[in-house]
Amino acid sequence: MDITHGLTNGKSLLTYGVESRKLRNLVFKTRWNFSRKFSLNIVLRSAINELGTPKFDNRNYFVKQQVAEPSLSYINGTNIRVTIAYNINEKKNTIGYLERSVNNMISTEVKYNVLSSSTINARFSYNAIKFNYATGGSPNSTVGYIMLDGLLPGNNFLWTMEYTKRLAGNIEMTIQYDGRKAGDARTVHIGRASVRAIL
Repeated sequence: MDITHGLTNGKSLLTYGVESRKLRNLVFKTRWNFSRKFSLNIVLRSAINELGTPKFDNRNYFVKQQVAEPSLSYINGTNIRVTIAYNINEKKNTIGYLERSVNNMISTEVKYNVLSSSTINARFSYNAIKFNYATGGSPNSTVGYIMLDGLLPGNNFLWTMEYTKRLAGNIEMTIQYDGRKAGDARTVHIGRASVRAIL
């Protein structure tokens, strides 16, 4: 069982005036290993995210967030790990246009170790997001972006695959593919490759 509390405050002097940010996180984590191969994890989180800019009221927000995420993991030695999770995330902006979002997410993640030199990771998630706001609010605003985590109202699909290979004693190569289909927007595909030296 783990309880974590975090508080971040910051003020910036920008060309258009002073901007003040505050982020508070209170996290509760617990894990129950009910056999050698299965474990249940529960994460509860309460957060406050605040931005204050005196000269631009339309950018200001005070978002309260509540998150609950139970997950079930299957572990077979050091070779394979499969996790299935459900996440419900509710955010409310208490100023401005009183935006409110509810995100129901189902995700699965698979990690497979090929011998001792290669790893394959795959993750898929489905997010069903409801976004409500008073007249004048928008999912494309600063507040909307914060509340939707860069996604769009409606059905969102995210997937990623990553292959990591140890080429030599301290050289590692990674190939990664990411895809996303957010709301009614077109599907986006991103590929990356990197080589790094581990010292």
